[in-house]
Amino acid sequence: MSKKDPIKNIRQLLSDSSSFTREEIEDAVDEVLKMRYFVNENREMLIRRIEELYTIRQDEFGTILKEDENNPWLNEKRAEIDFENGFWGRYREYLEIEKNFAPDVINKLDRITDSILDNFFDPSLKVTINKKGLVVGQVQSGKTANYTGLICKAADAGFGLIIVLAGIHNNLRSQTQIRIDESFLGFDTQHTRAFDQRSIQIGVGDPYFGSPIVAHSLTSSIEKGDFTQGAANALGLNFNTSEPIVAVIKKNPHVLRRIYQWLAAQANDDSELGRVIRNKSLLLIDDEADNASINISNDPERQSSINGWITQILNLFGKNAYVGYTATPFANIFIPLDDQNLFPRNFIKNIPAPSNYIGPEKVFGFSPLNDDETSDTVLPIVNKINDYRDFVPDRHKKDDQKPSSLPESLKKQFAVL
Repeated sequence: MSKKDPIKNIRQLLSDSSSFTREEIEDAVDEVLKMRYFVNENREMLIRRIEELYTIRQDEFGTILKEDENNPWLNEKRAEIDFENGFWGRYREYLEIEKNFAPDVINKLDRITDSILDNFFDPSLKVTINKKGLVVGQVQSGKTANYTGLICKAADAGFGLIIVLAGIHNNLRSQTQIRIDESFLGFDTQHTRAFDQRSIQIGVGDPYFGSPIVAHSLTSSIEKGDFTQGAANALGLNFNTSEPIVAVIKKNPHVLRRIYQWLAAQANDDSELGRVIRNKSLLLIDDEADNASINISNDPERQSSINGWITQILNLFGKNAYVGYTATPFANIFIPLDDQNLFPRNFIKNIPAPSNYIGPEKVFGFSPLNDDETSDTVLPIVNKINDYRDFVPDRHKKDDQKPSSLPESLKKQFAVL
């Protein structure tokens, strides 16, 4: 990782606080400008960039919670979990130094991932338990960063297997694996599946972020690096290792069946439900949870294929936690409430967008402006027109006569373009 970035160096001189005076920022900038790498940097530009970064704010998250099934545990066990020197600690530093996340955004990410983990269960307990939740965030507003932080904290806390369901296409699965490589594993899975001295260190694996932390991946970031039993067996990995294992897989019935069969072979306990894995806690993260995961079977006695395999994987583990992430939660909250479905019965959380987020409401607003209205918050992109009716009437048939000329509003738009 290059350290010849003045912004990174200035942030290192500032404390973990998310608010500073102009004088404190100026002092930090002046210290950095004394370094020979940065003597030619523009002082006022650096001050302005730091001030902008430290004015980004994010509201507190909201939670809907099933209180009678909630058993908070994290505060009591926090002293036994080394977040600071574990996966979370280096990920937090990576977001700050390498990704230049605003301090308030990182602090809010810390709090919401603590809250999600607290709504699960202590993975060290010898119990049979399952939890289901949902996290809602706007499009491109930080959901992947959020569940990556959750993965890091879950691994630090003792969740032994983490499965990420990453869409239904190879390219999206590969992109998600790359993010996990950079932000959790710290090595490039295109070249090795398990951490060793030959691995190519990337992201959080850079020595700048401290000593390596061992984790294993059953999948890789190549286009066809999804889970296969042959590749998993070729790792020579002891499934009962205390080191965390991650798999980033497509929501595809064939892939889900393969990983289910491989996991079923690792089961170490018989029960009335069949073979169950009791010595390892599962965290299953469902990205875009409204897509393909929902049971769409018309037969109330049967589950649709993908939904069925997801629930079977969860049921293999005596201790399992499921959390879906989506920007459009409507399908998830209207499904039946039972353990063979993925209804978020334990919690629903909302991730507020940071203040520098540009989303649809910022561009379009919640309702079109009238002709004589102006706005300081909505961009002037949407304009009402009323001369379209002769061009394409609201009610027309496919064999109606085609218009012979363009309406004036469309001519004007072409002229602008």
